[in-house]
Amino acid sequence: MFRIDARSAVPVYQQLVQQIKLMIVSGKLVDGDKLPSIRQLASEVKLNPNTVAKAYRQLENSGFVTSRKGMGVYVSSEEMDLEKNRMEIFQQLADVFITRAAGLGLDSGEIIEGIRKRLKGVVNHDQD
Repeated sequence: MFRIDARSAVPVYQQLVQQIKLMIVSGKLVDGDKLPSIRQLASEVKLNPNTVAKAYRQLENSGFVTSRKGMGVYVSSEEMDLEKNRMEIFQQLADVFITRAAGLGLDSGEIIEGIRKRLKGVVNHDQD
């Protein structure tokens, strides 16, 4: 369900946060869904339980989940602006992609053209 990249510059707790947020805004996790327990998820992704707890706290502080004493952690997206969060996550992903593409020496025109070519057949894309 979750993948952690130990070689990534992104801290592992933040990788968990990003993956859970993405699952919520994409509809894979919906309001009321129960997340794995801290111990269960820590075991699954081979992390310290404190790391998972930190991720869950951050998700709770940002309103993505609610912790219920003795019952677990649940998705709480009912009052959330999912479209706003979806666009924020998209922009973060785009920033990472653009930075990496520019690091390859591509200019903005090459990046845009490359994206247009990749979109063909992947997403219904209107031609300009």
